[in-house]
Amino acid sequence: MKSIFFSCLLLVANLAIAQDQPSSEEEAINKDVWYNFMQAYQDLDASLFNQIHTDKVLRVIADADRMLIGQEYKDQNLEVFNRWNAQKIKQKIEFSFHKRVQKKNWAYEIGIYKLTRYRGGQSQSFYGKFNVTLKKESGVWKIHIDSDTSENDTIGEEDFLKGSILK
Repeated sequence: MKSIFFSCLLLVANLAIAQDQPSSEEEAINKDVWYNFMQAYQDLDASLFNQIHTDKVLRVIADADRMLIGQEYKDQNLEVFNRWNAQKIKQKIEFSFHKRVQKKNWAYEIGIYKLTRYRGGQSQSFYGKFNVTLKKESGVWKIHIDSDTSENDTIGEEDFLKGSILK
């Protein structure tokens, strides 16, 4: 009887551990998109940043009621990253996921980002909720639709910590 109880306990523990492990598709998305996104923000690398988006990317800036499509968005990224480079911005971006769903060559993810900027020994963090649709093209995951909002600056550290933080 004890061995059945311990076997069941071991099975439940293994299931709980397995649920915390990312799927192989999540690992591929992390590698293709999110780690490169973080690296591009840290290195102020517009080229790398643009590479993680499809050519027909749709970018929705919900707080500003703006939408940018394809090359228009990629051109704006070049301008923004050039400005950050000129200002010698030091920053890092982190991601916390609340929902991740994949089917075939499509994925949909919801989460919270935390952008931290460093100046003169001080740091300031900004938060927002993101919704992205990803598409796998030629075996590589890319952002196809990207939208975010600060929800009137109501998103914060608590929201970030509630999700699964990308390490």
